[in-house]
Amino acid sequence: MIKIKTNFKTIFLLLVTFSLVTSCSDVILKENPSTFVDPDALLVDKAGAEIYLVGAYDAIHNLLGSGGSGVEPFAIHWGTIATDEVVVPGWGGAGRKEMYLQQVSPSMGSISSMWRQLYKAVNIANSVVDRVGAMTPDQIETEDKEYIVAQAKWIRAATYFALVNAFENVPLITNETIDLNNLEVSQASPAEVYDFIVQNLIEAEAHLPSEQGGGRVTKGAANALLGKVYLQMTGFPLNQTDKFSLAEKALNKVITSGVYDLLPNYAEVFDLEHEQSVEMIISFSMEGPGLSEGGNLSTFYGPNGSVNEGGGWGTCYINHEFRKDYETDDLRLRNNIAVHNANDVSPEEAVEIDPSTWPATEGAWRAWKWHAEKPNSYANDTPFDNPYIRYADVLLLYAEALNGQGKLTQSVLDMTVNRLRGRARAVDGAVADMVLGSQQENADELLAERRRELCFEGWRRFDLVRYGKYKETILNINEAGWWNAGNPGVNYEDHEIRWPIPDSEMQLNPNLVQNPGY
Repeated sequence: MIKIKTNFKTIFLLLVTFSLVTSCSDVILKENPSTFVDPDALLVDKAGAEIYLVGAYDAIHNLLGSGGSGVEPFAIHWGTIATDEVVVPGWGGAGRKEMYLQQVSPSMGSISSMWRQLYKAVNIANSVVDRVGAMTPDQIETEDKEYIVAQAKWIRAATYFALVNAFENVPLITNETIDLNNLEVSQASPAEVYDFIVQNLIEAEAHLPSEQGGGRVTKGAANALLGKVYLQMTGFPLNQTDKFSLAEKALNKVITSGVYDLLPNYAEVFDLEHEQSVEMIISFSMEGPGLSEGGNLSTFYGPNGSVNEGGGWGTCYINHEFRKDYETDDLRLRNNIAVHNANDVSPEEAVEIDPSTWPATEGAWRAWKWHAEKPNSYANDTPFDNPYIRYADVLLLYAEALNGQGKLTQSVLDMTVNRLRGRARAVDGAVADMVLGSQQENADELLAERRRELCFEGWRRFDLVRYGKYKETILNINEAGWWNAGNPGVNYEDHEIRWPIPDSEMQLNPNLVQNPGY
């Protein structure tokens, strides 16, 4: 088995076509890879097919995770920055300030970069599906071929899930693009894209193993993402409430598989000793520093660097109201948020700091979910694996699926939400159990619980859009101080629930139609 942490870039660049996207730009066309491998020469046996698959994993590791190696991190930018988990100061770069302030424009380089990177990942996955799928029985056993193609289909589904959520109206490319003269494709409807995602996940699940995976896609990863996709389809823009029952079935397969469980200690979920634990349904493997395979988790959401340097966080600060949503004795508060001085003590000591003693100055509060001993040389090349879907997420999604059907019970809350709250108690009596209420009360509490449990993992904007709470949340951000570039509510307009189609892509592909409002 190919180790997914393999540094793909140091092996080779598989194809010139891997540098092509469905709507290419001069930046991409000017890439000058130093080493080439002819796919026809590589794809002659199982070993070659597995190496080919590594390129698809490499394409999404940093992109759908925390970023790194020059990749714009989609999870950070789309999933967290433009929500109520953080605020961004006036000096926030890489488009982060504009995303937070709801001032995104079609000309923004970071938006264009993420579009190109996402479609590059789609094209790599398409290439694996097409080329490995065409290998003959004398080259590769049918079971091995189906397993490799299934992983590529999951990767393609996850990438399109990002695209359709961020841009909504996107081209649906289902085969490898190799001809630069045939790039003028039209956009599909969101329903068509979602149907393709669902089809890929169902087809993939049939040929994936039932195991934790260690960074590879598994049956659990397919069912968990399928459940998440079905639930997203219940909200904007499709509002297909019949998908609640389908989500329930997919998520129940994960819960009853016997493969996954919660770790007893919340902090351990995010440390370097438990990166691929039984709580990780799919976590993108990273390796650093110094290997060009690390990410930005510690840069944005934890301390890094020398004690003498006294800092090392990225350009985002904690939303003060978000901190108030935690009880003082909720261990998730102590693990996920910290004051500046927590950067200069051990993780164990920092978690013991009583949050009631924190300074009232909001600018002193930072994300602290992934942290390690100092000094270290992580910088923007941290070794922390990127959780994509955790078992805790599945439990909350399962409760949501039942609530959407009016079927949620106290016993289900006890096995889902209240298991998480039980783990979060620093002292007896803290973090009271959730009690079943009305369907709307349950939904509000489940949404709040998702933020407390899953903050900074890239799902907050998905959740707010799905629950129909995005506009309300953005309008209610009210933070004042030097750490905040301004409050986004004064800028927000309804069309900003999605990102614009990048101008650079509109110029290259005349068939693209700009999203309304931009």
